[in-house]
Amino acid sequence: MMRHFPNIIGCLIVLGTCLKAETVPVGDLDAKIVPEQVATLSFQTKGIVSDLHVDTSQRVEKGTVIAVMDKEKTQQEREDMELQIRRERLTKKDEIRKLEQQREKLNFYLSLNEEERNYARELRPEGEASQASVADINERIELNKLELNTIERRKRMDFDMKHEPLTMRMPFTGRLQYHFPMPEHPERPFEYVQNPAIPFATVCDDSAFYITVSLTDTDLSLMQPESFSVAVRLPAGQRLTGTFAFRRVERGGNRGDMLVYFFKIPQQAHDTAFRMLGSSTTATLYYTTDGGCKRVSKAELLTHPSAPDCQDWRELAQLVYPDHVVMLITERDVIMRPQSATPASEP
Repeated sequence: MMRHFPNIIGCLIVLGTCLKAETVPVGDLDAKIVPEQVATLSFQTKGIVSDLHVDTSQRVEKGTVIAVMDKEKTQQEREDMELQIRRERLTKKDEIRKLEQQREKLNFYLSLNEEERNYARELRPEGEASQASVADINERIELNKLELNTIERRKRMDFDMKHEPLTMRMPFTGRLQYHFPMPEHPERPFEYVQNPAIPFATVCDDSAFYITVSLTDTDLSLMQPESFSVAVRLPAGQRLTGTFAFRRVERGGNRGDMLVYFFKIPQQAHDTAFRMLGSSTTATLYYTTDGGCKRVSKAELLTHPSAPDCQDWRELAQLVYPDHVVMLITERDVIMRPQSATPASEP
């Protein structure tokens, strides 16, 4: 029944019980290097770009201006806005003064007796002369004063909403990469004619980098994630390592949801991680055992007489070591724990 097992002929390898914690390789998985967070920035229109942040080799602080589009045009529109604000404020002040004069005349007229009113017909208002009319004028004065106080704020808010997208800033401290060839003189304004749908720049938060792998094996997903670690092989015998940080479910498009594990890269390797962003790589997944487990090689299990009759490694290991429970099956080994040390909730 175990014809799919490799036909291994050789000496018996018995690794026995692990007296101390041991790190064993589980297998190689497709991996990616990702930063703490990433943002793509775009201008929604074509135009003249200035104030380009040229030095992309260093970290850029949050809020730093990356580029500005149509700076001169924006400045002209700002000056036009200021003139419009002044005109509207003067117009409102004139309306308030006229209403105050109208109220003063109406109050004076209402203070006269009938005989005095006959001699002051030129003061008689066109409408009804009453305290209700005075109250209406007072209300119109208050409304105009409120509008006067909001003219500048409303105009500036509308202006900022329109023009703020033309100033591109770093959303967080990190590293910057432009998506177009740098002009010959980037310190001078230049015409940007690229498709607005294409990102102008990508910025990444380099406060942390992670090696990510997707685990599809149910048995692995049930293990303590803190016991896993990964390593990516680099040239000259170097390795890029990562310790478990967190895991989460991510959308995988046509492949459905994926359980992704994030392994944090040490800070001294951040420059290497940054250079590897966007590249596909392979990471070796490791599992650190505790002191009470047993690690048995698959080669040793294959020497058991019942091996050909077993369906899989789990069944065979359980048959050979009936007093143990299989924890993990790696490429070369089977990790087991004594039943006496296995929580009741585990299979």
